[in-house]
Amino acid sequence: MSKFKVFQIQLTDAEVAMINANGHDSVPKQKLRLDISMPSGDPIAAMAKEALDADYYTHVANIEAYSLEDVFEFGNIGPEENIERLDRMSSLSVGDVVEDENGVRHVVASFGFEEIA
Repeated sequence: MSKFKVFQIQLTDAEVAMINANGHDSVPKQKLRLDISMPSGDPIAAMAKEALDADYYTHVANIEAYSLEDVFEFGNIGPEENIERLDRMSSLSVGDVVEDENGVRHVVASFGFEEIA
């Protein structure tokens, strides 16, 4: 088994308040998060790289697994003993980033994973 790092875009309470008051487009992090999670033609890996470069992702967990597919499964249904939670973590979904032990990052895509260059 290998240790994979899981990154998710988290919103602060202030960002949530701004979104509630002014809409999703009022917080650039949220706008990009939505664009990544519901891609409309732009390459999801390029959008994830943009979010990584903007420091929008938080390292939320480490997961012991054999493959990216196992990371996705374990991050959604367990087993919990394979997950080291470092921060608030939701189930893995489109737009989340998984980094392997070699530092190669992949974004969860609509179908499978895309490597982030």
